[in-house]
Amino acid sequence: MNAVSQIEPLVVPAGEGPFVELGDHRAHIKVTAQASNGELVLAETKVDFRGGVPPHVHTREDETFYIQEGRFDVRVGDRKIEAGPGDTVFAPRNVPHAWNCVSEGGGQVLVLITPGANFEAFAIRMAQRGYVPSAAMEDPATLAEFMALAEQHGIQMLPNK
Repeated sequence: MNAVSQIEPLVVPAGEGPFVELGDHRAHIKVTAQASNGELVLAETKVDFRGGVPPHVHTREDETFYIQEGRFDVRVGDRKIEAGPGDTVFAPRNVPHAWNCVSEGGGQVLVLITPGANFEAFAIRMAQRGYVPSAAMEDPATLAEFMALAEQHGIQMLPNK
């Protein structure tokens, strides 16, 4: 039997799933890395106006965004995209990307990380330490520790341009 056939079916009701708080955005993890044998993480993420993540590069995973509500400015490589409900943006590993919510009422995005285990561990560690990625990048008191945590997970945080 291969690993895929050993994965159990899963139903996660609306509003449920492990919760990760990152200040200006928060998520319910709908499919955990454990549930998918590390293949993916799927998170329903609510984002405040101007909330998001500064420029960074994942070296171990791809990130896909499906916009459910609101509008988001997304940068992937040299492309700047304004995405709205129904739009999907794919950010492959090793390509710099950033995103933030530009709708005053906030927004919601479904985020798919493949593979998922490494990034899920990173997000949980950020939440446990109370990091808000954009604020951690601007705070001299947390910058070095935040950057080190990101590097441990193969994520390079970049200067905001």
